[in-house]
Amino acid sequence: MNFYIRTNAFAMKKSKESSRINEVRKLIDELDNAKATLQTKKVTAGFDGFIDTIVRIIKKKKENGAVNLFKTKKEFGKYILDKGETSFSLELEERSSRIGGNMPIMANGLATLGAKVNCIGTLGYPHAHPIFNKLHPNCQLFSFAEPGYSTAYEFNDGKILLAQMGELNHLKWEQVKNILGLETIISLFQESELLCLVNWSEIAMSTDIWRGVLKEVIPKYTIAGKKQIVFFDLADCSKRSEESINEVLETIKEYANYSRVVLGLNKNETMEIFKVLFGKSPKKELPDIGEKIFEKAGIHTLLLHSSREASAIQSSGVHSVKSFFIKDPSVSTGAGDNFNAGFCAGQLLDLPLESSLVLAHANSGSFVQSARSPQISEVVDFLRKTNQEIKK
Repeated sequence: MNFYIRTNAFAMKKSKESSRINEVRKLIDELDNAKATLQTKKVTAGFDGFIDTIVRIIKKKKENGAVNLFKTKKEFGKYILDKGETSFSLELEERSSRIGGNMPIMANGLATLGAKVNCIGTLGYPHAHPIFNKLHPNCQLFSFAEPGYSTAYEFNDGKILLAQMGELNHLKWEQVKNILGLETIISLFQESELLCLVNWSEIAMSTDIWRGVLKEVIPKYTIAGKKQIVFFDLADCSKRSEESINEVLETIKEYANYSRVVLGLNKNETMEIFKVLFGKSPKKELPDIGEKIFEKAGIHTLLLHSSREASAIQSSGVHSVKSFFIKDPSVSTGAGDNFNAGFCAGQLLDLPLESSLVLAHANSGSFVQSARSPQISEVVDFLRKTNQEIKK
């Protein structure tokens, strides 16, 4: 009996590995002409922009200069609690200063994969900050304010972001419209197959901006053929009120009257949205929680992702795919934005949902591994290497 159980477990493991290999192989075949196709696609994304400083926190420093870093958020939190009421100081190890904000990072991810991206955001005004010149050449910049600044304290299990918002706390639709010009904004949106409206939580007046677009831009044009895709990312909304979250969810639902709406949420954001919609904390697995949210959202696709798996939920059902394990990540800040870029690229390519999810995981995994957004050829290399490792 015990031998049977062990044999059955081994068979199940082999079946899962075979399924995973087939998922990856299928996507590799589907990406054969992806670069050429994506080069014909146009995207418009807005409306944030940050300059990020990536740091690690030093726990101990040795005589020879070698350092021990805090590995997890829990370890760092325990260190703080153990200090009680005493003051203390720690040293930071700066890893890099780079382009930040959900819009610039996601836009750079899509541009590196091949799409042409109009970037509308707080990139420096009246002239863009030099750091944003590092965005992929496929990005065209339309800036209306100075960027925010954030410090990302990275750990092996995630990060803590501390931001200085600056003008992002005061921006309204009227300011965006008056600086860039309504006709320019309409033209940029009309030429795009995909719109990315992201980082709702960190722009205080983001609902005002999104409603301005909904009222004065979206109804002003029509696109022949299939509906334009509009991708929304709320970002960490735990500091926002229930009233404001309900308001933005209603706004997103209104976009669905014109577009194929995709709402992307990470695990933390999914929990927050569920609590607002149902007045209690969820107790089930992420896909089950997502189904409940989807029933109320009134959108085309709900995209959920965690470090372990991702699910895309439509009226046809739930489609879930496990993530790729990255043993020694180079960076975590921007992983979610590159995941979103990969998924949206899959939708621009008309890939099945499962393939779009695998592409999202691969794009994010390659980014975390190398600390830069990958080209399609690099995504394919990552997938081939992954299949080789699964077979071992």
